[in-house]
This record gives sequence, C-alpha cells and structure tokens, in this order.
Amino acid sequence: MNIDFGTAFHKPNGNAVKVTINEFRDKLYLHIRDYTMDGDTGQWFPTKTGFSIPADEVSSLIPLLNDAAEAVAQRYIWNNQLELEFEEVENEYEY
Repeated sequence: MNIDFGTAFHKPNGNAVKVTINEFRDKLYLHIRDYTMDGDTGQWFPTKTGFSIPADEVSSLIPLLNDAAEAVAQRYIWNNQLELEFEEVENEYEY
C-alpha cells in the first residue's frame, strides 16, 4: 500500500515536504519527508531528510500537533496584531 496525501509545503531550496504512507515488511508507516524533483523527468523522489513513524502511532501525535498548531497560531496572532489609534471626531450632525 502506497498513499501520497500530498505536499504540505515547498521549501526555499525547491524541495517539497510530503506526507505519505507506505508498507514495509507488512507494517504501515507514515512518512513526513523532503522530496526533490528530478530535473530531467519532473518526477518527485524522496530524500533521506525526514522521518517515519509506525502508522498505528499516528493517533498519539494528533493531539500534540494540534496543541503545537494552536501555540504557533497564538504567537503569530500576537506578533502581527495591528495597533490602531483612533482619534475622537466631533459629531457634525446635530439632532
């Protein structure tokens, strides 16, 4: 079994980080790995950079990844909040 879930993101060096599942010696593994493109054929090939975990351990990572995503999002929001200053404007219209 080989399943390619797609590209998570592209790195500045042109490599892509992909998420895949494959079977090795009758055991499923999840891979998060750098892929590089063959310039002649346009095919993507896995590199040694990345990691794999037994597929039955994926569910133990999900809560941790969600917590990490929330922490990153909070920092991103905190660091990129706009600071707006509002001036008081007198009401032109009298009722």
